[in-house]
Amino acid sequence: MKKSELPVATPPPAAEAGGDADLIRRSQGGDGDAYGKLVVKYQDLVYNAVFRMVNREDEAADIAQEAFVKGWRALGSFEGRAQFGTWIYRIAINACISNRRGMKRRKATSLNSAMGSGDDGEGGMDVADDAPEPAERLVENENQRMVQDAIGELEHEFRTMIVLRDLEGRPYEEIAEVLEVPVGTVRSRLHRARQALKDKLKAKLGK
Repeated sequence: MKKSELPVATPPPAAEAGGDADLIRRSQGGDGDAYGKLVVKYQDLVYNAVFRMVNREDEAADIAQEAFVKGWRALGSFEGRAQFGTWIYRIAINACISNRRGMKRRKATSLNSAMGSGDDGEGGMDVADDAPEPAERLVENENQRMVQDAIGELEHEFRTMIVLRDLEGRPYEEIAEVLEVPVGTVRSRLHRARQALKDKLKAKLGK
C-alpha cells in the first residue's frame, strides 16, 4: 500500500492516544503504522467472517487483504458515523460477495474448521473434560459438515444472512448497517434464508 493512495482528510478533534479514533485520525493523515495497528486489531474479525462465506483459506486471506487495502484507500471518506470495526466488516462482506459472484461453487469445508480459530491465533477448538466419545464426535463432525455444505449451496443473499446472524451472532441492527438495508429487511431475508437452509438439509437427509 502506498501512502499517496490515501485521500487526506481533516483530522477530527483530539482522541485518546492509541484508541481507534486516534489511529484513524493518524491513518487519515497518511500514517501507515497507525493503520497497521488497526489491521492487527481487526484482522481476525474480518478473516473469520470471510472464511465462513467462502470456505477456502487462501481465498479468504486474499479477500481479507483486499478489504483492508480498500479500507486504507477509502479512509479519507470515513466520518466516524459507524465504528471502524463495522465499517471495515462491511467492506469485507461486500468484497466477499463481489468476488464470489459468478464463481463456480466449490465443496465447503466443515463448520468446525470455519469456527476453529481461537483468540491466540492457533487453529482448533478447546476440548472439555466431558467431551463426547470418538464415535459421538464423528457423528457431530459429519453433521457439521452437512450443515456447512448446505450453507455453501445457498444463494449469496441467504448465505450472507446465515453467516452474519447464525454463525457470527451479529445483532439485527448491525447487520442492517453492514448491508445498508432496513432492519425489517434483515428479518425477512433471515427468515427466508433459514427456510432455504432447512429445505437443503431435508433434501440431504432424504426427508
